[in-house]
Amino acid sequence: MKGFTKCANGHYYKEELAACPYCQVGGRPAAVADHKKETQLYTENKDDGKTRLVIPKSPSAQSDSRTVFGEEVIAELESGQKVVQKEYRSVRKLVGWLVTYSFDKMGADFRLYEGRNVIGRDVECNITVPDKTMSGKHATILFKGDKFKIKDELSSHGTFVNDCDIEDETVELHDNDLIRLGETIFKFKIAL
Repeated sequence: MKGFTKCANGHYYKEELAACPYCQVGGRPAAVADHKKETQLYTENKDDGKTRLVIPKSPSAQSDSRTVFGEEVIAELESGQKVVQKEYRSVRKLVGWLVTYSFDKMGADFRLYEGRNVIGRDVECNITVPDKTMSGKHATILFKGDKFKIKDELSSHGTFVNDCDIEDETVELHDNDLIRLGETIFKFKIAL
């Protein structure tokens, strides 16, 4: 595809970006990316005339993890150059979260953005969850007109809101509702 690059994990992104935004952010966990492969450094010339090295985020990257104007400083080289990680923001407004302790004792949270948020096991979903009992595209949460609605996407094990199977219905969500998809239980939180 002209104007796009394919990363080592198979994601396509615009050539002008220094690194694949899908392996770093976008509601997908970092575990989706294959971080066992060698990390590649990219150089980038800024308008101020300085050249910076940009490295894709890796769970093994050691840093003091400070954020500087939208860039996370990974390391500083002896030459004074900084190795930074660009943080790409979503173009959609953050409107809520799903919080779960089902597969991680420390907890995991997933951001919900305005519009459609597809939840499932498939890496193409906006929220990818490592639950074998969850369907590839299990459910969709829609934020539209200041209301949240959830709909089951013909999943094998159903979608439950506060222990009620929603089947083929579209159900309005309220702050602190409990959502069960497969064996994962989420607490729904509204941001606004």
